[in-house]
Amino acid sequence: MDSKSDIIKNGNKFVLVFPGQGSQYELMGSDFLNAHNKYLEYFEISSEIIGRDLLAIINNKDGRTTGLLDQTQFCQIAIYSLSCALNDYLINSLNFSKSNIGAVIGHSLGDYGALYSSGAFDYGQGASIVAYRGKMMGSIGRELEERTGKEMMMSAVLGAEISAVENVLEKYKDSVFLANYNDYSQVVISGIKEDVVKAGEDLKSAGAKRVIELKVNIASHCPLMREASKKLTEYFEANSIVFGKSEIDFFSSTEVAYAKENEVKDALVRQLINPVKWVESIENLLNSGFRRFIEVGPGKVLSGLIKRIASKLGYEGVIILNTDSLYDLENLKNNKN
Repeated sequence: MDSKSDIIKNGNKFVLVFPGQGSQYELMGSDFLNAHNKYLEYFEISSEIIGRDLLAIINNKDGRTTGLLDQTQFCQIAIYSLSCALNDYLINSLNFSKSNIGAVIGHSLGDYGALYSSGAFDYGQGASIVAYRGKMMGSIGRELEERTGKEMMMSAVLGAEISAVENVLEKYKDSVFLANYNDYSQVVISGIKEDVVKAGEDLKSAGAKRVIELKVNIASHCPLMREASKKLTEYFEANSIVFGKSEIDFFSSTEVAYAKENEVKDALVRQLINPVKWVESIENLLNSGFRRFIEVGPGKVLSGLIKRIASKLGYEGVIILNTDSLYDLENLKNNKN
């Protein structure tokens, strides 16, 4: 339990929040990179690692790379690259003091951007891990389809109580799973596509307002990713991966706890098969006194979730900022102290 003095201290600090797969969109970050082209270096490093022009995939010039950005092997490294570039823009160009950042947290893939921000590894090391992770997860999805004829899928379920979703999924025990607890009436289900579609129809019949297919062609955060979890462990061991001591505390949204450097690898491995407990994690940070959040990366989905969680808990004066556009970045200049 945080002491009263810690809660007061945290109220003056920022939490940096990093989005995950599904937040990608065509041309993301283009205005930022056009205005601050020294940050193109991040994409050049990532392009060299994956052997493809990453910006060409993001920008889809002349329609030559249509659909590639939504593929797991490309979207994960694209989101990581932009999030890290924006993080360093905050620190180096806007002069955000690291002493004013109390914690970093990621949503799924966003853990890697958060860990980079914390100082656990350098950009290149993180990019190599993310590139491997994305390619490996994508291949596991394809292998499952080839072996069984079944595709994977994830869908967001809006406007349904978690208990109601759990009741419906009892019928799909081995094929559909609760993957993300995003807020009090929004979850994500993950699993075999044909059953995820059927479960979605059952959920709408049970009162869910909407079921939305996500731009993800895998089934993250469920037992179907057990092979991916095993392969990530093997990758860490084969490459003797060691994470450094974080300069900023890293909060794991699957463990719902701060993870020290000797705990991070296990958290990242378990993350592939365990649900993202976003509600519980943000509750924890808010109850610890944090009142200022910055979403670092494409989109504003996590900002909306934090706003709803804070409102439900009755917390007022919570500031939520973004980095998704030049306007958002300009707004940060007036809120960095």
